[in-house]
Amino acid sequence: MAFFNFNKKNNNATANALLAANLKKGKTPEQCKCIDFFLMESGEGKKKKGCLGKAAWTIDDYCAHVQGIVNSLGLKQRAIAKIGLDESQISEIPPILLASFNRGSDLYYKTDENHTRYVTNKYSVTWIFFSATQIYTYTYQFDTTSDNSSESTRDFFYTDVTCIRTEHEVEEAIYEVTGGCGCLKLFKKKEATYVHHNRHWDTLQITVPNDSYSFCCRTTDTLEQSIQAAKAMIREKKQA
Repeated sequence: MAFFNFNKKNNNATANALLAANLKKGKTPEQCKCIDFFLMESGEGKKKKGCLGKAAWTIDDYCAHVQGIVNSLGLKQRAIAKIGLDESQISEIPPILLASFNRGSDLYYKTDENHTRYVTNKYSVTWIFFSATQIYTYTYQFDTTSDNSSESTRDFFYTDVTCIRTEHEVEEAIYEVTGGCGCLKLFKKKEATYVHHNRHWDTLQITVPNDSYSFCCRTTDTLEQSIQAAKAMIREKKQA
């Protein structure tokens, strides 16, 4: 699947409708709603109707849907069950929760009208737990437009961890902010102007000898504090 950016203002509504109809074959009703979200125009905070008269989700609607999926999965307890230890055994420090829309080559992608928020069809959640001797990670990734999902667990001995860090990458994104008007943007064309509203991607990396593992995240002050606590404990364990 190619990388689709459905936020361009000159997308042809009829072509989008045909593409949506093809993509929705065999999909569940919720997956169809997500496909419509990426293919149809929507306004932030207020639903609009596209050329075909159908109401599209806003980004708030879509994010609420994604959070509903996450809540229904019970991923913290699922992670603990997969790790196979009692929660009391993996509570040296509070667990770290990472959650983010994923970047990749086969993603649908959409921003709000101001290009300040962006979402994709893939979302991942990672729980990181700390026992007396090891770090345990559990990651679940799902696709809102299909049944595709994956889950994985890893564990690292503190003595093997050589580095734990976050990385921040900026991806240039240039948007047209003026153009034609009307459903197909064909009338009263104006000279186009362009603005930069770059996309920002964060990852947490754990490095061990001969390998490195990356986890998608959205860096926050709380996450940075949790990472500093993890680094301090790793140093303490290595010196013990």
